[in-house]
Amino acid sequence: MMHRIVASHLNSFVTEHALEADEKSVQFEKFANYVVMSNRIASSVELDDITTEQNDDGTDGIAVIINEDHVISKEDAETVFSNERRNNDVEVVFVQAKTTDGFDLGDFLKFKESVLRFFSEDPYSTNSELQQDARAAFDVAIANVPKIRHGKPSVAAAYVTTGNYETPKELETARLKMINELKELGFFQNIDVRFMGRDELVSAWVASYSAIDASLTMNSSASLPEIAGIDEAYLVVVKAKDYVEKLLVNDDGSIRGQLFEENVRHFLGAENPVNSQIAETLKDQESKTRFPVLNNGVTIVSPDVRVQGTMLHISNFQIVNGCQTSHVLYENRAELTDEVMVTLKVVETTDEDVFSELVRATNSQSKIEESQFLSLSPISKRVEAYFNTFDGQDGRLYFERRDRQYVGKGISAIRIVSLHSAAKCVCAMFLKRPDLAYRYPKQMYDGYGETIFDIGNREIIYYASALTLYRFHLLTSNGTIPQNMRRFKWHILPLAAALAAGKNMPSVKAKKMDSYAQKIINKFSLHSAESTAIFTQAVSMVAALGAVTNDRLKRQSVLDELLSQLV
Repeated sequence: MMHRIVASHLNSFVTEHALEADEKSVQFEKFANYVVMSNRIASSVELDDITTEQNDDGTDGIAVIINEDHVISKEDAETVFSNERRNNDVEVVFVQAKTTDGFDLGDFLKFKESVLRFFSEDPYSTNSELQQDARAAFDVAIANVPKIRHGKPSVAAAYVTTGNYETPKELETARLKMINELKELGFFQNIDVRFMGRDELVSAWVASYSAIDASLTMNSSASLPEIAGIDEAYLVVVKAKDYVEKLLVNDDGSIRGQLFEENVRHFLGAENPVNSQIAETLKDQESKTRFPVLNNGVTIVSPDVRVQGTMLHISNFQIVNGCQTSHVLYENRAELTDEVMVTLKVVETTDEDVFSELVRATNSQSKIEESQFLSLSPISKRVEAYFNTFDGQDGRLYFERRDRQYVGKGISAIRIVSLHSAAKCVCAMFLKRPDLAYRYPKQMYDGYGETIFDIGNREIIYYASALTLYRFHLLTSNGTIPQNMRRFKWHILPLAAALAAGKNMPSVKAKKMDSYAQKIINKFSLHSAESTAIFTQAVSMVAALGAVTNDRLKRQSVLDELLSQLV
């Protein structure tokens, strides 16, 4: 029997993500995958994209993560490496999850062989299409190692159970042997193999939905004058070592990628001239003490800032400027003595418009592609306001303009629509490119990003498409729709729209779109026999295609085949 504490948290996770129809073992696999991956992937985690099929070979979860984005196809990996950047961070993460209270050596060895085979077997063969796609993405990364930071990717493997890991000799020996065998492959810059027990699992899960809190001792501080839209603002100097240890890193020592979700410039790498200069400053015994005057410092925004004596307390914060400084400090943390200080500009505001303005202003000093500011587009403000007009209704959804915006507010994850999810919903339903939402999100942004977030779009399209996906998720969670239909969700969205509102769809900017999308909202706002019948018909149309491989599902022609079934 599962420990009651873990069972309680698992039940909460299942409810939050509408996974009630899954078998208990699958629920736990998704729970473990989410916990391990959520602090590595900057955007929202798609559980179906990281959880292997039931015919896996000893791995329950896998993700190829590039620059904190989950890359789920060979084609998307090629899109990433097609740019000129030469310092991409690449990590491959594996998870094996068991609901048992112990740590079984045989199961771990099976997991180890699965991981090693993923990297060494050529050609790679597995029954899991998810693992096949991940291997294809990894092969693209290896073909582009000159564009990977330090010239090598990293790997992490977590074996998760509900027991307590007490470092038994035979398991530690097996763990160290796995690390050595991964080293011998010669692929990796960093290797992390760990056993994750009950306490680590619960701690990581709680951290995933809790506000990130940090407390720092200030060596000096000054409050800034009153500023419109800003509750408080401070200029403070803290020890760089404290900044890294107490604010930047997770419990496992990795950097908190989610802190930089709003910082549109990814880390440019140690080879970048500015960053290499920062590193040289930190390594020079004399100049390192001048760091706070030689460096522009870091700008932090938080809805909750408290100063008590010499202590600074911040909660649910984001680093909106200082990504480069932060990463260089992290990478050179061994050089940080008590004499090295860093300057922080700490801003307290609950105004999302002020927050967005700060992001844009503090990231405009160097050339930034305008497409990277899509999340700050005025359309996102209008979309959030539109979502809020449904307050109190059964189909109420919450548009997340800012990562972790609704943390600690008691809102189920299934009702929160991230910017990334909204983009895929619109792309699938209204641009009729479910193939891009399914396996090519990078290509989706490259080809349709500006169209998806165009200022002239009707706000209703974001809600109508997200609501349809929400209703579909609920029907799969209660078993009305078979679980295996979840992989077709992006293709079912345009089908459901055609069935609910008609095959002839207006332009996303046309006034006629309001009445078209309203028909969709009217059908799916409430659980009803009529809405269920629409999804049931869509599912039968998908079933009529017969066996559909991931490769076939990636093709644009699949939607044409489905829509041709409509009269």
